Amino acid sequence: MKNIKTYIVIVLASLLTLSCYKEDPIIPSTSEGSERFTFPQGNSDFDLEAARINEQFGVKIIYKDFKNVDFNLSWTSPGFGKVGYAIPQDQQKEAVMFAVDQIFGNLTPQITKKVLPPYFYLADSIYQKTVVGYLEYISATTYNYAGLDFWCFTWNGVRPWTKNNNDGTISYSSQVYRPRNSFEYFYRRGVMLKEIYKKAVTMGNIKVPEGFSSDLDFVTAVKSATGTENDPNYYLKRGFPGIMNSALNFNLSKLSSISSTGPTQIFIDYIHLCMRYSADSIEILCPKAKYPIIHQKYPIVINYMKDKYGVDLEKISKKPQIP
Repeated sequence: MKNIKTYIVIVLASLLTLSCYKEDPIIPSTSEGSERFTFPQGNSDFDLEAARINEQFGVKIIYKDFKNVDFNLSWTSPGFGKVGYAIPQDQQKEAVMFAVDQIFGNLTPQITKKVLPPYFYLADSIYQKTVVGYLEYISATTYNYAGLDFWCFTWNGVRPWTKNNNDGTISYSSQVYRPRNSFEYFYRRGVMLKEIYKKAVTMGNIKVPEGFSSDLDFVTAVKSATGTENDPNYYLKRGFPGIMNSALNFNLSKLSSISSTGPTQIFIDYIHLCMRYSADSIEILCPKAKYPIIHQKYPIVINYMKDKYGVDLEKISKKPQIP
């Protein structure tokens, strides 16, 4: 009898422990809490637009009142040394409306659910300072997709530099400025939109059309070198539009290895092709007579994304009118 009582006590204690384990939430520290910012951040017309985006998408556009710790919260590794600033007051409306119109204006909640984090930072001059031996670096952060609870779009960037502390010499790299003309609006929105669409496909928010790549060969090696354009295995002849390898630009690179693609990746690549180049540009870059598969699949993706997800890739491929 004593053994039975002891057994019952042990079982009850175990169940209590498991119950506590399942129910206790993970509570972040104050600096990582879900309400780090007052929102909306003002009562102007563009703040009301930011509030509308939050109501529709569950994402808060933040453009001021940053602390340095806000830029150093990451899922992948602890971040140290990142610094960022509020958007200058005379540019706040332009920056917020860029996000509202150019980013969220080309998205739907169906696409962004569990893709975008709670915060979308619009910040100025984000950089990180690093010292390695006698070299001192200031490196700019133009886009950040790895924040603990945020993605970040840098409005104006710092000018990166490297200083040799032995002789005092400093070398500079090119500076990123806020988008100031139609092409820069097109390009900088494209850098971020392509990452959102890519993640939406990989997470299943955007489904790959059934049979989209059933006619493509994902086994035979492709050619991509200059001079192989007439080879039947040249990547464009095979129906591969190229690939956007970098999360920091909006450029299609040649597909140099068949192992870099597959049924899901090829659909992402076609989304990127359709949002990067208009139909007229495609004919110039990839003439239909030479690369018919590209021209066969291009309108399929355009129509599929518009009809099923409300995304107009044809509109995105054109340079926008700016305020």
